[in-house]
Amino acid sequence: MAVVQPDYSSTPRGKTDAARHRRKVKEAIHRNLPDIVGDEAIITRKEGQVVKVPIKGVKSYHFIHGQTAGEGGGFGSGESQRGKVIGRRPKQGQGQGGKPGGEPGTDYLETEIDIEEIIQMMLEDLGLPNLRRKEVRETVIPKGWTFESIERSGIRPRLDKKRSIKEAIKRTEVLIGALMEQTGRAEEECRRALVAAKGDSGVARELLQSEEPLPDTSDEPEYLLESDDLRYRTIREDVEYQSNAVVLAMMDVSGSMGTMKKYFARSFYFWMLSFLRSIYRTVDIRFISHTTEAKLVDEYEFFHKGESGGTKCASAYELACELIDTEYPTSRWNVYPFHFSDGEDWDPDRTVEAAKTLLAKDPAALGYGEIQTEYSASVLMKALEQGLRLQTYQNDGFLHYEGTVNQTPVLGVILRTRDDLYPALRTFLKPDRV
Repeated sequence: MAVVQPDYSSTPRGKTDAARHRRKVKEAIHRNLPDIVGDEAIITRKEGQVVKVPIKGVKSYHFIHGQTAGEGGGFGSGESQRGKVIGRRPKQGQGQGGKPGGEPGTDYLETEIDIEEIIQMMLEDLGLPNLRRKEVRETVIPKGWTFESIERSGIRPRLDKKRSIKEAIKRTEVLIGALMEQTGRAEEECRRALVAAKGDSGVARELLQSEEPLPDTSDEPEYLLESDDLRYRTIREDVEYQSNAVVLAMMDVSGSMGTMKKYFARSFYFWMLSFLRSIYRTVDIRFISHTTEAKLVDEYEFFHKGESGGTKCASAYELACELIDTEYPTSRWNVYPFHFSDGEDWDPDRTVEAAKTLLAKDPAALGYGEIQTEYSASVLMKALEQGLRLQTYQNDGFLHYEGTVNQTPVLGVILRTRDDLYPALRTFLKPDRV
């Protein structure tokens, strides 16, 4: 008896199910993007590391057999009408009178994903699939010289030997074909005669028509270059257009800026850099921390070290102006200054004037993020709103401010919880701001 093994590889069922699962996972990630943006595992990951993100809402519905009618399942008989609700089973984990339940919680799927894939999903969700670089901010970088075309005249150093030899071969084959038609001799004889005649077709024809044997040309070159065969290359300077961006990350590091406030700032800067790196070839970031005085620091000190003392935010804007003047001129760089604070400022009027000076240098955009808690003073946002004439917008509890100064977009966002991170990114990363 022959045993036939079924060929499961020929059925598309497995591939279809796998594709359906991937599609459902991607849809769930899209729905949970606001939660994923604030996930600490992504923000603190190492470069190039695959991250695990929890996604809720992926369910596979199926039938459960074996339940009896007394438990609310199975088939029954009796008087009933189509569409009549017979009863509802209590939800699992639903307690009575506020008592803690003993039922298991809701399961969720944890999947591994590349950070680049999340960024692409966010770009699609934000409606920014094709962000174009600003031509006025492109830098011309010389790359050397490149060959542009081939000419019949030129200087010896630009002689294209390969093309010249090809021209000599084509010319020789044409002459041999003509000699064969004129004399009726074989191709090899016509070739020997042409070589013996040093490429002169008239002399070669006379040799072929005479009764004398053809001379031995085994040591002679088969193809001879003439002046008409020479080809020369013309060159031009090759340049590359690069779009560069720099983020001037400014943050208040006084005693009131605690760990959670710095986490909000780091999360925002992380995603903003990720987006800008998908747009520009080169992205720099310079860290400016300040209390009453501002200074340039490295990334670790920016996010991990705090200081005591007062707060004068104007010092950060003034240092940003110095960086633009000395290292990042806006004629060559797309400059994105962004400032995080809890709103406390001893001299908000000076800060507004420093912000106006910064805007006069034509940055790509200016942003201010205020992390508010129940103890925040919220002085600076009010001063910027009035001094820069920003408009107030509120959508689903998220409060932000928008305006334009000297054709430069200005944005102010209020961050109270992690849920505000994604709306803040959505507001800042509009096509007219990047």
